[in-house]
Amino acid sequence: MRAISLLISLILTLAIAAFVLLNVSNVITMENAFIQLKVNVGFLILFIALSGGIITICLGVAFGISSKSKTKELKKKVEDQKLKGEIESDRVKQLEAKIKTLEEALDMATKLN
Repeated sequence: MRAISLLISLILTLAIAAFVLLNVSNVITMENAFIQLKVNVGFLILFIALSGGIITICLGVAFGISSKSKTKELKKKVEDQKLKGEIESDRVKQLEAKIKTLEEALDMATKLN
């Protein structure tokens, strides 16, 4: 599934790049107090699209890592709870075995008297 989504995103990126770069005849002039630029509209759109893609990938990686760590924490808590339950179960079994041994010893002692 991951490979399919990667392939689709790559194809769409190439399609957008081809569409935008074929529109190279339009030029826009951007003026600022410090600089004056003449920029091809196609390159500007492509730059914005690629910047958005890079930002999306970075955010996806950041949130993916945090969700993985949360998942690991939850798994660890579940394992700890299971371990506590097993320890309690073992203690109960030990106490039941001791009680049974003491009852047998008491029965033998009462039979001897």
